[in-house]
Amino acid sequence: MGDWRLRPRDLKSYPHFDPQISAAEAEKLAKDPKQVAEHKFYPFMRYIVRWTRFAEKGEKGDVKERPIRYAARRDAYIFAYYRHLLSDRYELALLELGLSASVLAYRRILGKPGASGKCNINFAHDAFLKIREIGDCCAIALDISAFFESLDHQRLKAIWCRLLDMKKLPPDHFRVFEAITRYAVVDKQKVYERLGHFGPKRTTKSGKLISGYLKPYKDIPKQLCTGKIFQEKIAGNPKNKSIIETNYKPFGIPQGAPISDLLANAYLLDFDVAVAEIATKLGGAYCRYSDDILILIPGDATAGIAVEEKVRNLMPSFGEKLVIKEKKSCVVVYNKIGDTWVYKRVKGEQSKNGLEYLGFRFDGNRIYIRNSTIQNLYRKMTRTARREANAMARRYPNKSATQLRALYSYEAFMKQFGRVEDFYEMQDDYRTWTFWTYANRAATTLGKMGAPIRRQLRRQRDIMRSKLDDEFDRAVARREKKNI
Repeated sequence: MGDWRLRPRDLKSYPHFDPQISAAEAEKLAKDPKQVAEHKFYPFMRYIVRWTRFAEKGEKGDVKERPIRYAARRDAYIFAYYRHLLSDRYELALLELGLSASVLAYRRILGKPGASGKCNINFAHDAFLKIREIGDCCAIALDISAFFESLDHQRLKAIWCRLLDMKKLPPDHFRVFEAITRYAVVDKQKVYERLGHFGPKRTTKSGKLISGYLKPYKDIPKQLCTGKIFQEKIAGNPKNKSIIETNYKPFGIPQGAPISDLLANAYLLDFDVAVAEIATKLGGAYCRYSDDILILIPGDATAGIAVEEKVRNLMPSFGEKLVIKEKKSCVVVYNKIGDTWVYKRVKGEQSKNGLEYLGFRFDGNRIYIRNSTIQNLYRKMTRTARREANAMARRYPNKSATQLRALYSYEAFMKQFGRVEDFYEMQDDYRTWTFWTYANRAATTLGKMGAPIRRQLRRQRDIMRSKLDDEFDRAVARREKKNI
């Protein structure tokens, strides 16, 4: 096992309850079992990201919510170190069980010699090539509902012991286990309200109070408060009710903690073994990317539906809260007729025009970026364009839309869209990819089958410029109407 070292960029600088410490101090804390066993963990900070899911024309998209939780600095360093301690043991277990090529997420999987680690583009490509290799076959795509929130604590502890080859968790490991299972959270906005960073900001003409952050993010202290103020204003006293929420349920871990991804993967070790065995006995293949399961088997629709039902019924035996999400699961069939592949969905609501997997869609002949991914990008562009056009109109109250467009940097706008909704890689070299970089990398990696991707994005820059132009016109019109 290699030594665990913190680099300067690994240090946390976001506002939280504890003070910033150096890399040396963080390493000393995390590597001291006695200190870890006695460490008092702060609550996770939580906020909710909401968006409307892509829907076909004429349909209404569902509102999606994702809770984002992040640990206090010292807590995060401890979680990261204990992830490191368990990681090599988990990798060894995967190797011994023949699962190294089946479990894809949250791991560094190397590609060809000299290449960087694989990402979701490579994993999708491998799956689509496997479909062609098998020939006439079925693809069963399943999704686990609320995966991290459904992990049974006793089963998780047993697997943790198994990885350490111990009957009982040592005190330091048990303290980390407690912190990640009986975890506490506080709502970020409520914290900032209690500490005076969020509150009534202005009043509308109708007299309605509008709340918001009372100071710029850069001016909010990195250590939000002292321990004494934390006890008084956050943990609660007779005057201030506590705003800390604790998970007393016997299941669930917080997604986003540095150790949670590895624990979620390890939790499904026996499930992975069972489903991989089902697939390989039928001459097929199995892979899982976090909560996305893909099973490929030769055969017709009947064979695919039978396997889908078998795996669905198998899932609860690995935790009573684990459920396959009906709405995001499907069974599809591929048949080769001459030089053409024929695709058909035979069960489920997903993958109408091609198997949707890791951000891509495959109809047997060509690979596309999913429509929902493109639409999510355009929605994000529109929101950003509106915000920036309004800001420019306020900043230059006497300039026309044409003049504002001449002042604005369109290229800077293009570079803002760095994250891809379906792209969750940990590797450092992917963190700076823009959507444009990602799409071109995908088209290159996927070869002839991925040729449609360049056509999908050919008009991207024109569409982005057009959205900005429209928003400048609207921003000026709103400004002039307000001034009448």
